[in-house]
Amino acid sequence: PPARFSEATLVKALEEYGIGRPSTYAPIMSNIVDRGYVKLENKKFMPLEIGEVVNKLIVQHFPEIVDINFTAKMEDNLDKIAVGELDWIKTLDEFYKPFFILLQNKEKEVKKSDFYEETEQVCEKCGKPMVVKFGQYGKFLACTGYPDCKTTKPLEEDIEKTDAVCEKCGSPMEVKRGKFGKFL
Repeated sequence: PPARFSEATLVKALEEYGIGRPSTYAPIMSNIVDRGYVKLENKKFMPLEIGEVVNKLIVQHFPEIVDINFTAKMEDNLDKIAVGELDWIKTLDEFYKPFFILLQNKEKEVKKSDFYEETEQVCEKCGKPMVVKFGQYGKFLACTGYPDCKTTKPLEEDIEKTDAVCEKCGSPMEVKRGKFGKFL
């Protein structure tokens, strides 16, 4: 397979296809990292599971929008609008009207539950099955009784054990992951 992209090779590929501008390359890089689609490892972008799921979903349901040629043509059209060669209303109408219809159809067709993994576990509060969902900080278990039951918990495999004990009650501590990283 081809080598993983580094920041430099991704910029080079974007330039080759006529996608983006020098002012947009840095935000592209930070967006894919900040949203958890990839991580930088040894200066290479490594795909994360949520990135692979999102990519599969978008490619499957919006292939004409994520097409390199579509993006390059749209950027070219936007450049022409900027210099007055194209009418912006007509150009955006040609894109948005069919896209809006596609979005409406996909809202009916694609369901969040298509991306849940069923488990054998049951909710301690209501007795309904628990499923594995994707969240901002990775996978977690959630009750299928939502919104009536909002029980969630980390996956057992994600719980990090430590020898630390709580200074208030003496119970064992766990390493958890939150908005600002790992914490006890």
